Amino acid sequence: MLRAVIVLLIALLAGVYIAGKWISPRPRPDLRYVNSSDVHTLDPARMSWTQDLRLALNLWETLYACDPRTLKPVSAAAEFPPEISADGLTWTFRLREDGRWSDGAPVTAADFVRGWRRLIEPGTAADYAFFVTDYVEGAAQYASWRSEAVGVLTVLSRLAEGWSINEEQASVLATAECAEIVRRAYAEAMGNVAEPEALSGARIARAVLAWGELHRRVFEAHAAELDARFARVGLEAVDDQTLIVRFRRPCPFFADLAAFPVLAPMHPSVEEHRERWRGAPLTREGLVVYDSRWTRPVKTSDGAARPVTNGPYRLIEWRFKRSVRLEVNPHHRDASQIACRSVEAAVFADANSALLAYEAGEVDFIPTVEVSYDHAIFRLAESGDRPDFQPTPLAATSFFNFNCADAEVDGRANPFVDARVRRAFSLALDREAIARHVLQRGDRPARTFIPPGTLPGYDTPEGIPFDPEGGRRLLEEAGYPQGRGLPVIDVLFNTSGAHPVVSQAIARQWETHLGARVELRGKESKAFAEDKARRRFMISQANWYADYNDPTTFLDVLATGNGNNDSGYASAEFDALLAQAGTADDPEARMRLLKEAEATAVVRDAAILPVFHYTSVIAVREGVEGLHPNSRLWFPFSGVTVRR
Repeated sequence: MLRAVIVLLIALLAGVYIAGKWISPRPRPDLRYVNSSDVHTLDPARMSWTQDLRLALNLWETLYACDPRTLKPVSAAAEFPPEISADGLTWTFRLREDGRWSDGAPVTAADFVRGWRRLIEPGTAADYAFFVTDYVEGAAQYASWRSEAVGVLTVLSRLAEGWSINEEQASVLATAECAEIVRRAYAEAMGNVAEPEALSGARIARAVLAWGELHRRVFEAHAAELDARFARVGLEAVDDQTLIVRFRRPCPFFADLAAFPVLAPMHPSVEEHRERWRGAPLTREGLVVYDSRWTRPVKTSDGAARPVTNGPYRLIEWRFKRSVRLEVNPHHRDASQIACRSVEAAVFADANSALLAYEAGEVDFIPTVEVSYDHAIFRLAESGDRPDFQPTPLAATSFFNFNCADAEVDGRANPFVDARVRRAFSLALDREAIARHVLQRGDRPARTFIPPGTLPGYDTPEGIPFDPEGGRRLLEEAGYPQGRGLPVIDVLFNTSGAHPVVSQAIARQWETHLGARVELRGKESKAFAEDKARRRFMISQANWYADYNDPTTFLDVLATGNGNNDSGYASAEFDALLAQAGTADDPEARMRLLKEAEATAVVRDAAILPVFHYTSVIAVREGVEGLHPNSRLWFPFSGVTVRR
């Protein structure tokens, strides 16, 4: 009966869809799939969203690729495996001689150095910069030196334009590495400073100097030193085919990282889009910034396509909030063997429309079916009535960030700076009820951040129980008996998929178990991302998908200062455990340290609130072969064949 109702509903709605204006009059690609929301960026260095990364792994070829069946690294731009020194600190990658950019030029080791250097520049603001700064020798020091210089040049630039600065801003000039230049200029204009410490922020703030000239001197000194400083980073293009990476500590899982799209190479043409001041490769503030339009598809005067990429596909079209179209890179080594010659990622207004398009035959593939009745879709998949609906457990967790850092949010006191309050709200959540009665689609209750059994050799901690009485006791300890005195709790969530119904169910539980008043604030994808990035929330919905096969793919997110640490959680104890694990020689001891780290941040400190581990239903139309469901939802299209 259930199946009949669903089929009838889909058939009726599909008729409306076919009669409507959504059918594209454009030539149909070989493969058309659903993008869960609009593309945020096609710049690999700035990516963090799954739908962007999925496109990137087809546009760019990293050192290694991830086999979609095993999720293990295999040869791509470089031959696998790498050559590793006895101490594990030096890896040598041999690039394949047949690697080609989409303009026909060979891919070189220098192109990888260029791409990785962009990733760690402060102007890139990359969430995944830590892939390089945390592991590659000298990278963190270079990034810190650059960030400090940007701070100094930004202040000097304001002064040169006639703005005043306060003592705190001026203190940057007194303590930075370039302070000697400032000190000399101050002495020349205002009189000698006997002791370096005497040049305080207060003195600089009151000074009347030739700020424009001082800015020029600092800028030129910094720009002149750029390449020499970067030469200290453990990235070396020995020749066109040899890339050497030196690590600050052993990184046994780096082959997995080397398959991640943010570590893509960059074609030299990207430099044409670099903003420059006084002819230097920097902006006035010292940033390395590129016009974002470099990722937009254009045809050059010689008929070539831009951007220039080195993957099996190249970008042909990007229609805002509508679609992205790829076609085979004619210079790729496997171009003649790729059956799927064109791919379109289509954006739909909502998940229901996407499924209707699939049922009407307009779409071949949905990476994640997220309709409002997805529990019914899961039952069809589980029963075998719809073999094209494939349930797939993911190495992914849906969770909520607590704002651990800000005492106030939009003028309201933020109680979640207190770990007792965070833990109380975590204890008061019945995750089993959310998974079984709200979602009803095979998702697993999440008592830990890392999904149990998904990462080889790792045993998750016991996790967070459902204990509302314990939650009420903790609230009382924190000064909120029965929830009295708590401000209205602001919960930010993404309006796509099941996030609204899950957020509503959680809010009801907190109101029931803790006496909290909850205000739900749903926003579409881009507006949600902006509020989350600025930490304009008390609690914010989030998701995390494993990027590689190691517990640090989850735990690094909670490290102090990590670009993906939206909670603002900072714990010296947690950071120390990660650091100890990073230097541990014994694999079992390393895993024990990581288990302790997860217990510290997630169970004891409740930096985040895990809700469920995803099970995704993937829809693959009959006749589409070579799309292998996997726990990361990574789908290379070069191995796909489509029969109509």
